[in-house]
Amino acid sequence: MNRNEEYRALLAELEQTPPELDSTVERASRRSAQRKRRRLFSLPLGSLAACFAAFVVLVNVSVPFAHACGSIPLLRELAKAVAWSPSLSAAVENEYVQPIGQTQTQNGVTATVEYVIVDRKQVNLYYTLDFDPSLGELYADYKITPGQGSAGTAGTAGSMVLEPGALTEINRDYVDVDVPEALDLTISVYREEPKSLEEPAEPMGHPLDSLFEKPVWEEPDYLAELTFHLEFDPTFTAQGEILPLHTEFTLDGQTFTLTEAEIYPTHLRLSLRADPDNTAWLEGMEMYLENEHGERFEKSINGVTAVGDPTGEGMGSFWLDSPFFSQGQHLTLHITAVQWRDKDAPRVRLDLNTGAVEHLPPVVRRLWAERQTGGVIINAVFPIRNDIKIGSFAHKVWDESGREYEIWQFGSSYGCQDPVTGERVDTDTVFTESFPLADFQGDTVYLEPSFHRITAETAEIPIR
Repeated sequence: MNRNEEYRALLAELEQTPPELDSTVERASRRSAQRKRRRLFSLPLGSLAACFAAFVVLVNVSVPFAHACGSIPLLRELAKAVAWSPSLSAAVENEYVQPIGQTQTQNGVTATVEYVIVDRKQVNLYYTLDFDPSLGELYADYKITPGQGSAGTAGTAGSMVLEPGALTEINRDYVDVDVPEALDLTISVYREEPKSLEEPAEPMGHPLDSLFEKPVWEEPDYLAELTFHLEFDPTFTAQGEILPLHTEFTLDGQTFTLTEAEIYPTHLRLSLRADPDNTAWLEGMEMYLENEHGERFEKSINGVTAVGDPTGEGMGSFWLDSPFFSQGQHLTLHITAVQWRDKDAPRVRLDLNTGAVEHLPPVVRRLWAERQTGGVIINAVFPIRNDIKIGSFAHKVWDESGREYEIWQFGSSYGCQDPVTGERVDTDTVFTESFPLADFQGDTVYLEPSFHRITAETAEIPIR
């Protein structure tokens, strides 16, 4: 049985509704009929659309329904896998799924690419891995060809602990190119070597000393390398709508033009063009879309969330949840806050001997350095806003002579250290970002914040 046949068979099992759910599914069917959602393509699912539309919600909130679905774990796992994304959840509810069903086995590891949710600009792959637990903890690296490592794409890099039989997601965004008609996915599985329990021969140094050692990546000894050739249904990869806008608006005295909106089943993109006379670069926005029915579509929370302006600095494109499957005919963009990087702002200056700081922007609450055996640790405190860590520095610093140094790793922790007691405080309102300077020469370091300030805004911009 191929995956398309299995997909239909699994859905067919939903026809045998448990008695305790008769009224639930009937209500869902009536609601689906009333909505008359836009159908973009046809799959041989018969009259089960209403049942499937109710599936994602019911599987998480109804104990009887979840029990009744015990014989179709793959669909249940698909609903769980997309639960983090309103866009992908809506795609599943609207049968926007292409079954794949390709399986390969190597060295006791069996990988099956189960489904794909794809449109013109994004690929979301779902696969399972079956193996004997005696193999230990397994991890996987992924390679997508064409796409991975090429200009204009971004997405999952791999290396996560895998559970036997669990549905795992791989995603890739195609930023300024379209999703190809076919691609090759290579899943490279490896296991971590068990760590020795023996005591180290020499006493350990300071716990931060290892931060000064530049990470060196070594290719794992792969247990299995499985390559799948995947061809996408052109009905899916053609989906998307581009709305030309050319709407000018102003935020905090800065002028922008909203040039277009791209609406895909998996996400929505808004593209902006900044006026060259602006005195600040746009580095981030808090915003949402709303239709005439009060449905809100928030900023993306995973994968690509924004893309830099191809004609200059700052952000030029933002990703949001998709209204593709909604009933609304009108959309309005609501902007509530903006992150700015001032063009004429000097770099932050930190004296490593005295701790004196100059030109510290409001977004950085505190900045200090700690000297260790291997070098210097720089610490910066940033705010937590709407449960999101806000702030960072560019991945490079400069000394007094202008020499540039690369920062190869960052670490962060909630709260900050009290300068008097040394205790962690304010763990709910700020976080501390730390990074090492191993070979830094001199006593003065210059840093470049990712942005300088946040302003509250109230802007409503019609999209359609």
